[in-house]
Amino acid sequence: MSLVETEDEVILTDPTYLGYSEIINLAQGKPRWLTVSVEEGYQPSGEQLKRVVSKKTKAMMVLSPDNPTGRILNEEFVKTLVDLAQDYDFWIISDDIYKHIIYEGEHVWISRFPGAKERTITVCSFSKEAGIPGLRLGYTLAPSQIIESMEKMQQYSTLAPETLGQFALVRFLRENMKESYIRNLVVPYYVKKRDLMGKMLQQHLPLAKTVTPRGAFYYFVDIRAYLREIHLNEEDFSTRLLNDTGVAVIPGRFFGENGTGHVRMTFVSEPEERIREGIKKMAEYISKIQ
Repeated sequence: MSLVETEDEVILTDPTYLGYSEIINLAQGKPRWLTVSVEEGYQPSGEQLKRVVSKKTKAMMVLSPDNPTGRILNEEFVKTLVDLAQDYDFWIISDDIYKHIIYEGEHVWISRFPGAKERTITVCSFSKEAGIPGLRLGYTLAPSQIIESMEKMQQYSTLAPETLGQFALVRFLRENMKESYIRNLVVPYYVKKRDLMGKMLQQHLPLAKTVTPRGAFYYFVDIRAYLREIHLNEEDFSTRLLNDTGVAVIPGRFFGENGTGHVRMTFVSEPEERIREGIKKMAEYISKIQ
């Protein structure tokens, strides 16, 4: 609401986090979609971006690592994005919520590219890195005029962050706790479960297509080969799977039209035995329907 006026266009990858398009609609803007696919590792194309950008473009919103795909943006795409943002005078909104949850490669800090800092809004949260999703505390880094405009909007929607979370995060950010917690506990723990989920998918759903996530904690799985056999779309399948087996997956179309035929799975809070059990139940249920 600090940026987008009526009819302004904001570019999103398709698929990406399901909340972005609704935020744009709320501000009376228009989402424009940049499709990504499992075959390309869900990596957006700079050439395709050039075709989507126009004089109406107000911003591009990017999430890296991405939810639901686990993809990390590569530097080549970011360079193209920054160049186009300068040429067409639009903003880059970089959602860095998963910036510390990375297993291979490195997070690409967009604002460090030449000419990017003046037009980049970096949105961060402690929800994932500190493991406090219920407290929802975060922060934004942006040019002063953007922060001032955000403050005007925020003071009439949320007066202040809650006290408990602030005290918790003071402790989290002191005494090297954050770095030690992420390096020694979070990343090794998630990598182990990520690799297990990938192995189980290969063993029990061999026709499914996916990309091993390099960050965040989701698998975005193309199950169209199975959906064709059971004559269901992924939304109906997900509902029946939950009701009949107790296994929860998120329908891919919620993340964008290009997510049709996919489901999102997460390994973040599940113990290894439940990951094994869940994927086995899913495979058995598909066989039963057939």
